[in-house]
Order: sequence, then structure tokens, then C-alpha cells
Amino acid sequence: MNQTSQKENDLSLLLVDDEVQIIRSLKRILRDDEYTIYTAANGIEGLEILSTHDIGVILSDINMPEMDGITFLENCRRHNPDAVRIVLTGNADVDSAVEMINRSRVFGYLTKPWSNTKLKQTLASAFKYHSLVAENKHLYNLTSSQNKELQALNQELEMRVQRRTQQLQASVDEGISMLAHAAEAKDDDTGEHISRIKELVENICVNMGLSDMETREISQASILHDVGKIHIPDHILKKPGPLSNEEFQIMKTHTTIGARILGHTNFYETACKIAHFHHEKYNGTGYPQGLKGEAIPLCARIVAVTDVFDALVNKRPYKPAWPRAKAIAEITSLSGIQFDPAVVDAFLEIGQGPTSSIARQPQTTPPTPQEA
Repeated sequence: MNQTSQKENDLSLLLVDDEVQIIRSLKRILRDDEYTIYTAANGIEGLEILSTHDIGVILSDINMPEMDGITFLENCRRHNPDAVRIVLTGNADVDSAVEMINRSRVFGYLTKPWSNTKLKQTLASAFKYHSLVAENKHLYNLTSSQNKELQALNQELEMRVQRRTQQLQASVDEGISMLAHAAEAKDDDTGEHISRIKELVENICVNMGLSDMETREISQASILHDVGKIHIPDHILKKPGPLSNEEFQIMKTHTTIGARILGHTNFYETACKIAHFHHEKYNGTGYPQGLKGEAIPLCARIVAVTDVFDALVNKRPYKPAWPRAKAIAEITSLSGIQFDPAVVDAFLEIGQGPTSSIARQPQTTPPTPQEA
């Protein structure tokens, strides 16, 4: 189909009638209007014109040789659905015209002889309708195109946000790791303490049914539990025996110092809670605030179990390494006293717990001041 301007499309009129005088009369009446008029003597000629021109309105007689108007207009509807169709008929064919309007979605009809005013009004309304349909189609296509572009843009933005989030998380993780290793360097007898803590915490979180996000957040933050020890003097931190009461009071400050180092940003919120409260006890006798039960943040309750267990089974300046069975029995005996029973149960399920031959035993050794 030839491409013409939108204005030309809107004003292209096809007149189809086998009576030459009718065509001439219509053209004479419409000569002062701005229509681009095409004419055809029958439906076949009309379809040929439609195949090469973008017609806005079609005015067609019903009774024509070779192809009647009904067949012609139904073909127009199938091949040129945007063209507005009008029936031109004699009075005797009005019922047929009305049937076409109902069946074939014809815009309207004119009877012979017609009123010139009615003819002009009908054509003007038809072209206005055609213009509205064309504009609606244009807006629909434009909206669809813009929606596709917007969808592509949103996908690109989501990918950018994901990349930036990953980069930001990597930076946070790197900062956490550097702080944790700086603190561990002060207490190097613990070796890979923070790595072991992280793995144990992750397994406990999984057994407790925490989400992947919570598990990752708590396990990653757990390596900062002793970051406050950066400010504890070496002669206290590495003392090869029990601490005096005065030394123990200084040691206890590593919890509040750790919380102060980590501050109150969203990035380190979980790590701050762990550093601050991992020496609280389930029965409320811990430090620094004497919190009890579920008032202690869950992340700190989890780290408390893993921290003590790892301290027991590994050599420290103030104690030799305990056998694993003895350490497990110790953790078990302190369930509900020092530790959250739910956390202890999850700990016992990960293979760190006792076999059937290891019964719950009473606490045989009082906790030392350097219990973790």
C-alpha cells in the first residue's frame, strides 16, 4: 500500500457505484470539500484501488454487477478494517442496509435520492470517526512501544542495582573481614577461631529454619563478635592464667567497645548486636546489661553457643583444649542457664552434638573469666 501523509489518509474517499451519473453527481456536490476522491464502477475495481491507496472512507452502492456492495464491503472489512464503510442504497434496500450495519459493522447508510446536507454531514462524521480510530491506534502503538522501552529500561536498571548491591555487599564483607582479622591478630592463639565460628553459626541458622538472607547476615557478622578486643591490653588478653577481678572488668569492656566500633549503621547492625550481647546469659546473669531470655538478640544467642564451644575445644592461653565430648556435654548442661535451649538443640543437630552414649552431664568446671 502506498504511504501518504496522515492528512491525505484522513481525507481519502472512495466512491463505488455502477451508475456513472451517480458518481458524477457525488463528485460535483463534494468538489468544494478537501477530499481526495477515488471512484470505482464495481466492487472488483474498488478492491484494486484499496490495494494501492490508503482510503479513509468508502461510500458504496449495494446493487452492482460482478460484485455486489455487501460482498465488497465485507471484503473491505477483512482487508482494510480501519476504512470507514457507508452504504448508498435505494429506498427499497433500506432493510438490507440496516442488516449490513448490524452484521458487518457498517458506519451508516444514505438513501437515493440523498440530501446534500445529509451527505456532507455523514461523510464529515465518518472522517472524524476514522481520524479518532487512527489516533487511538497510533497512541496504542506508541504506548506499547514505550512500555517495551520502559520494561527494557527497568530490566537494565534492576541489573545495575543488583550489580551495585553486590559491589556494596562485597565492600561491606571486606570491611567486616578486615576488622575481624585485626581483632583476631590480638588473640592469635585462637588461630582460625572466626572461620570456625562462622561455619558453626551458619549451620545452626539453617537448623533453626532461618532464611538464606538471615543466615548469611548472621554468619558473616559473627566474625566480628570479638572486635572490641582490639582495645584490650595484651597482658590481659594473653594472660596464661585466671584474670583478677580488676582484669576481668577490663576484659568485659570488649563488648561495649565492639558495639561502639561498629556504630549504629544499617550495614553493621547485626554485627553490633553480636559484639555487644554475645556474653549475655539466658538466665540473665551475663554482661554487659544482664539481659535475659529472648531479650537477648537471637544472633547473639547463636554466637554465644558457638563461641564458648570453640573456645573449649581449642587451646587458649588460660586453658588446654578440651575433648569434644566433654565440651559438648558442657554446652548441653548449660542449656536454659547460659544458653538458649532452642539454639543448643540446633547446635546438637549439626554433628557437633553428643551421640546416644553421651548423656547430659552436670557442669563440672565453672566458667573461667576468659570463657570466650
